[in-house]
Amino acid sequence: MKINKYNALRFWEECYGSKQYAEDFHGNLMCKDGYGNNNFSVNYYGQEIYCGWNIHHILPLACGGTNAKSNLLCTNIATNEEAGDRITFWIGESLYQVKRIYGTRDHEIIRIG
Repeated sequence: MKINKYNALRFWEECYGSKQYAEDFHGNLMCKDGYGNNNFSVNYYGQEIYCGWNIHHILPLACGGTNAKSNLLCTNIATNEEAGDRITFWIGESLYQVKRIYGTRDHEIIRIG
């Protein structure tokens, strides 16, 4: 999939339907309207919640990943930046690792600690 705003919003709809808000794999909030916006936030009961999002490669391109939809996730921009191009990474107190799904060529992100 070519990653651009149009395709990213279509991907959102494939993943979340008509929902305006969703959580990424780490639990960070995303708002559909916040695609690609590093500063997008909403005010929730007086609390400012950052919820810009973009497309994350499960297996990073630098590690042999592709732009196939099966290798992509919508993630909060902060989550994406923390994961970077690594296959093992910390986000806050959680340790994640990219693992191959047994019997397939696909990968998933699992929490290991």
